[in-house]
Amino acid sequence: QGAAIGGATGAGGEAPKLLMSQGRDGLLYPDAVLNDEQVAQHWFIKFARNKATLTDQIILKSEFHYYKALHSLGIETIAQDGLALEEATKPSLWMKRFDREISEHGVERFAVESIYSLAGVTVPGSYMNHLEVIQLLARLWIQAGQIDQVPALVSDYLRRDLLNKILGNSDNHGRNTSIIRGTNSFRLAPIYDLAPMVMDDEGVTRTTKWPKDLEVAGEVKWREVCNALKVIADPETLYEALREDAARLSALPDILTASGLPDTTMNHPSIALRNLEQRLKSWGLK
Repeated sequence: QGAAIGGATGAGGEAPKLLMSQGRDGLLYPDAVLNDEQVAQHWFIKFARNKATLTDQIILKSEFHYYKALHSLGIETIAQDGLALEEATKPSLWMKRFDREISEHGVERFAVESIYSLAGVTVPGSYMNHLEVIQLLARLWIQAGQIDQVPALVSDYLRRDLLNKILGNSDNHGRNTSIIRGTNSFRLAPIYDLAPMVMDDEGVTRTTKWPKDLEVAGEVKWREVCNALKVIADPETLYEALREDAARLSALPDILTASGLPDTTMNHPSIALRNLEQRLKSWGLK
């Protein structure tokens, strides 16, 4: 840390991050230093935020376990191949970049755009409305001729917010969800920046919320949320899909315990893992 790296840009946020390229010689280089044909892999390396206190390190370690758990449930997230938590004096989380893919034809770069960018928001940390974000995404999908994919898009979006609520990821600003642009298509980027930020000593709160009548004192009225989306997708279909997702996600406590999630995270009062079945019932999802 403290490295001055030219070209290692584009990785914003509070936690120190590095974009690195692994050469075919096995060494690591600052991003954009090597020619494409010299690159074997592109890495996104993340360190503990703030002063790297014990809590900051637990948050980083928990993020690692969250990605592993999502993968085991078949939910698209950070690639498991190469995913590693290096627990040195200053722990680091190593992740393969999802905006790059290396094949025999060279390096393919994917156009990733955040929700902030899509909405024309230029001020970091700006508040957003989930309904407006979904409407924005649905319009894009329809314009691209993907109207038949809109219900699945909305269900995916709802599942992501349910995950945030279960896992205590309060850092849900418009940079932490993105789309990937194809030649003539759009898709949501894999889930990233998924960490128990409710544990952060600085008090990170949700900046993207449902309207006030749908999210009261931090509690989301999931059935009413589905009803509010009736102009975009069938509310009953959305609600049943969300209940199915909730049933699948109910395995998270067991998966994360077996994985080695820190007890501090598992038992945190603002994280729903400790009493997930009860919480899902109170949310009307069981």
